[in-house]
Amino acid sequence: MPAVTSMQDSPRPHYLAAVFWTLVLISPLPGVAIYLGWLSELDQYGYIIPLYVSLAALVLFRWDYRSHLPSSPTAIAVVAVSVLLNLVAAYRVSPWLSSISFAMAITAWLGTHRSSAGGTERLTYLSLLLLMTIRLPLNLDLKLTTSLQRMTSQVSSYLLDFLGVTHYLRGNVIELPGGTLFVEEACSGVQSLFTILFLVCLWMVYRRRPIMAAPAYLAIGILWAMVMNVVRINSVALAQEWYDTDLSSGTPHEILGWICLVIAALMVLSTDRLLRVLFFPVPADESGQFSNPVTWLWNRCSTYGTEGDRTEGDRTEGSEQRHQPDHPATVVDTTSPEEGGLAASSYGIVMLAGAALFCLPSLGLNYRIVATRYEQQVANAERPLLWDPDATLMNRTAYASAITDHEALRDANSKQLGHHADVWTMYLDGMAVRIAVSQPYPEWHDMRLCYSGDGWQVNDWDPTLEPIGESQDSTISQLDRWQVSYAEMVRDTGEFGTLLFCGLTRDGELVAAPMSGLYSLFDDRMKDRRSLQSKIMMLQLWTQTQKPLIPDQLEKLQSLFDSFRQTVLDELDGPNSISPADANGTNLTMWIDGETGP
Repeated sequence: MPAVTSMQDSPRPHYLAAVFWTLVLISPLPGVAIYLGWLSELDQYGYIIPLYVSLAALVLFRWDYRSHLPSSPTAIAVVAVSVLLNLVAAYRVSPWLSSISFAMAITAWLGTHRSSAGGTERLTYLSLLLLMTIRLPLNLDLKLTTSLQRMTSQVSSYLLDFLGVTHYLRGNVIELPGGTLFVEEACSGVQSLFTILFLVCLWMVYRRRPIMAAPAYLAIGILWAMVMNVVRINSVALAQEWYDTDLSSGTPHEILGWICLVIAALMVLSTDRLLRVLFFPVPADESGQFSNPVTWLWNRCSTYGTEGDRTEGDRTEGSEQRHQPDHPATVVDTTSPEEGGLAASSYGIVMLAGAALFCLPSLGLNYRIVATRYEQQVANAERPLLWDPDATLMNRTAYASAITDHEALRDANSKQLGHHADVWTMYLDGMAVRIAVSQPYPEWHDMRLCYSGDGWQVNDWDPTLEPIGESQDSTISQLDRWQVSYAEMVRDTGEFGTLLFCGLTRDGELVAAPMSGLYSLFDDRMKDRRSLQSKIMMLQLWTQTQKPLIPDQLEKLQSLFDSFRQTVLDELDGPNSISPADANGTNLTMWIDGETGP
């Protein structure tokens, strides 16, 4: 019997599909490269490269190596949204949006192509891994890790109480008789948390667990990550107090971290056995039917993403294949009509033309994202001096006798003090205090980021510190409306740092911290970063102490900073009011002098 072949034997549709997907996938790559380069600077996202490697390996082992154009309305819609989102990312200079566009493009590719197991299963379930490549918007990932850090500290303190270990918990610092133990973010849900969540997603797609169970698996991952972090913290504390052994740094700390990480992963695998029972399909009754529609819906959801998952088109396709005569000389291609012959060529040409029309321009426009990153140093070098304060500025305050030094730093490009800075050093109640005018910045700047590093980490944070006293004087009332942010920092050496800061323009317009609501933060994330101009000055106060400040000391520092701020306002002689534009603040997650990210 002669071989029966279909029009799909023509390689042209496959070539058109390959070129189409190449255009769709490469168009967001410039923005994605900048996004991944920024993520590499954050320890908690160190799993990103292994994630992409794992995804590529799974695709290579499970793909049937046949290229297809998107034919379903869902796949076409996802591709369209991906391309349009990439254009928006290029226009808004947002690597974050580029990463979402890239993830959607890969999802569309996975949903269009088939597994090598029978040729009918889709690879859509692999897109679950892509969730771990996208930072949560509005700093929600940082808020999550900060909350887990505080919760882990408190649970560890309760456990130390139960074990009879004398200690005092201050923020995320556990003070022990033998020393101070700082509960770092790495010990409180950042590195180990996100690593565990990545392993959870990898296990789900490797073992083909139902997508419906993903929230339960992620919740279990968070739970076991927290449990093992508590174990790690208490192990360090008990080793220090009971055996006089330091497990808080160096190789012992790394080994302890890996042991806890492995145990947490094993506990997740153990819990997987329970979740498999909870999300098991309900069997049909004796008649082979389901008792109610809810049962049918549950079974459909519980098999989505598993080996038994099929789309309606796939089921029909599989049935046709099963009913074909089993003859070795017969080759039947059961692909849909639009994938073969003249229809396939016409459809492929139309799709390819559309991809070229939108993807090539967006690829060219992505230079704006790359330029924003790599032109930053040039822009920093050309930042102007907005205001040249008099060296005797602090002499006009009530603290003139405490001043010991003044420095005018120009073109310094300091991480902590900005490109230009005027710094006064003074002693207040035995504390060495540094007060500075740092400039210029394109927007309100989160000065915590400047001090993070060199062992400093945030222990306490208040974006709008309550003013001291309640006066009816108009000047004091004006300062009360000028928000001051406060941060308590702690270093692994046991030192404490106190930071007060606020912002204003050269014209004396007061800049509020960007904490005015969800809409404001989201709007600032979408802002075109290239439209910003360096017009903001930041005032800051910094001091280091061996012990945390008591309320009386903090109040004195606030009084000093208020006196400094009022003197600056008087010197600028501008309209001392908060402008509506600046009152909304700016987004902390965008690039600010190259120190923050997309």
